[in-house]
Amino acid sequence: MENIAEIINHFNFTQTRKSKQYLISFFNQKSYNKKQTIYVQQKLKLFLDNFQIINSYEIKENRVSAIQKFLDEIDVTQYSYFTSIKYREYFKEINTNISLLIDFFYHFGLLLRNFQKKETCLEYSYEIEKMIVFIDSLSINEFYSTELNFKQRKNILVKIAPEIDRGNFDLFWDFFYMFDVYSSIAKGIKLNNLVFPQFNSENTFTIENFYHLDLTNAVNNTLDVKNKAIIVFTGANMSGKSTTMKSISIIVLLAHLGIAVPAEYCNIPFYDSIFLYFSINDNLKEGYSHFAQEIINVKSVLLELKSKNCFVVFDEIFSGTNINDAAQITVNTINGLSKFKNSLFIFSTHLNLIEDHLTENENALLLHLECFLDSNKLLFTYKLKEGWSRLEIGKLLFDQYGLNELLNA
Repeated sequence: MENIAEIINHFNFTQTRKSKQYLISFFNQKSYNKKQTIYVQQKLKLFLDNFQIINSYEIKENRVSAIQKFLDEIDVTQYSYFTSIKYREYFKEINTNISLLIDFFYHFGLLLRNFQKKETCLEYSYEIEKMIVFIDSLSINEFYSTELNFKQRKNILVKIAPEIDRGNFDLFWDFFYMFDVYSSIAKGIKLNNLVFPQFNSENTFTIENFYHLDLTNAVNNTLDVKNKAIIVFTGANMSGKSTTMKSISIIVLLAHLGIAVPAEYCNIPFYDSIFLYFSINDNLKEGYSHFAQEIINVKSVLLELKSKNCFVVFDEIFSGTNINDAAQITVNTINGLSKFKNSLFIFSTHLNLIEDHLTENENALLLHLECFLDSNKLLFTYKLKEGWSRLEIGKLLFDQYGLNELLNA
């Protein structure tokens, strides 16, 4: 989906640049596994249960960077009485970094100990316990808030070195950054008052009072689809078709990532793959035209459908070719895809001439965003209604913006 950064912004409360990279990677997953999604849900619920703890914990990125640099450069053999005399600044820097390391791990270990583990997320609770054991193995608690002598500092370095070689610090940093990611997402869920979705195997797609995260005072809509594989949106420009389709797409994407969604209730099937095609552009690098790129996108979906259930959105499909071609291949595409009963395909179109063909398709649901024309004034309610919208406003807008007057002057 284009502009996924706009979605990420609602959940980006990460405290380090590396955490943000992890967050972006998390949002850019390409395939989905129900077991993993439910596990992420459980973790986020655990973080929400511990919201006061994570909300008050502060990470200083410069300290984390200094500690990581220190760990990358540790050489125990260079820490000796000789270097303390001959290389005083170097020796002093090591001592400072040891103090930073102890302070950082002590406070993060304290946070993990205070974190209330739940039986509903035993796997992650076990991961937390493993990290506590690792931190304890560094004798952090023993040396915190203590004036260390040379021998004690040396012992800390001796303990740290083999842990670095075993890759245990790499495992810790992965855990640490993802801990910040889950904390960040939990903050976004709390701030936006989102609701965790449910998944079903009855091919029922229900989202009640959903809305777009970017809109203040958004109009809520409800979508309840049973045993349909196709949804077709029609309606005038500016009626809210694309915004509504994006709202639904964001909910499906967030749900499959394991994140709570902007709706009062959400119960949908679980899909193996998600394809979101908004604002298709020419692929200049590959030499594809707009229409050719649309064809390639449809082919990619069809190949995936051989083995997977998919959620797919085509906004203004086949707008890159002439109206007659577009009408025929749109009908063929929709009729062909409608046989994949365990997938859901959402289209938007302005091709009014295909209405009769799609009305005959029992596996298609036709929807539009309500719009009225009153005394040559357009009134948009942004409410979902069943049926095909026949309102055409192009000529009206052309005239309202004074184009006829300018052209005939």
